[in-house]
Amino acid sequence: MRNAGPKRTMFQATKNMRSISIAQPRPLPFAIVSFAVVTAVFAKILVIIFPRLLVTATEPIRSHRWIMDSARCNITRISYEKLLDLYGPSGLPPLHDEPVIIYEDTGLADDRSTRRRAFRDATSRANIERAFPANFEVMLTSSNAYSERRKKMTLAEYIESHVVGKTVTPGSMSNETWYLFGETHSDDWKALLKHYVLPPCKTCDVEGGTALSFGVGGIGSGVQWHVHGPGFSESIHGRKHWTLYPADWEVPGFHKDESSRSWMETVYMSMIAGARLDELPWECTVKEGEMIYFPHMWSHAIINLDPYTVFVSSFTTEHGF
Repeated sequence: MRNAGPKRTMFQATKNMRSISIAQPRPLPFAIVSFAVVTAVFAKILVIIFPRLLVTATEPIRSHRWIMDSARCNITRISYEKLLDLYGPSGLPPLHDEPVIIYEDTGLADDRSTRRRAFRDATSRANIERAFPANFEVMLTSSNAYSERRKKMTLAEYIESHVVGKTVTPGSMSNETWYLFGETHSDDWKALLKHYVLPPCKTCDVEGGTALSFGVGGIGSGVQWHVHGPGFSESIHGRKHWTLYPADWEVPGFHKDESSRSWMETVYMSMIAGARLDELPWECTVKEGEMIYFPHMWSHAIINLDPYTVFVSSFTTEHGF
């Protein structure tokens, strides 16, 4: 595991005290004194009769410990052109041994960039439903570690009720949170995904060597800790925060039905508070238009950070090359 770096320095502010001349108090008008007395008596009555109401009204709102716009990133970031310079035109070699985030070079006007922009436009919030027949149904899965539950609803209904304006909180259970991801292999999905530009890897262009999955989610959504073979995941719209552990690591505090946000809020922040930096996962936020390579059998969990997050995962065949 990489070290997360030194702890932040704590600063203590000192105040310069200076003497202040205080004027003699002037008598308060009778009306103000009477009002103050009545208010105090009324407050005592409320405390006796409605104690719970007052406690609730004055209780501070608890903020979440883990901030979703986390700046921590210990994963290598590399541009598309630099990747090709390092590994050649075939891109990332099979079974790369650590995660990599690949970002696009700005200002490119080649055919690849043009096709990527066209796919991004076709999957925007304004256009996504037009890519499918009317009342198109999608298969949703639960967001827990094993995606054990499934149910159908129309794409329009899913976006309105589970994505737009919907936030998955740290208290949400992943087995009760529905998510569109993985069950996207029908002819209608294939018609859309044939326009997706594959990642830069040696096996990506091999016929039958890559399986594509399309996903859509809202703020805080994302699949809990799980594991599978290698591949890439590109954030087409919105940002996704990724956390990963190597194949030989056991995920601390894992519970298959807790949400990814719950794990970050409790287990992750406990490691931060206890300065157990060597136990922290590999992590980084994958921004819109970027993709991450996840190595073979690395455990990972994801949290979507924006109201409309669209992504495509490419599961690659990398053994035997």
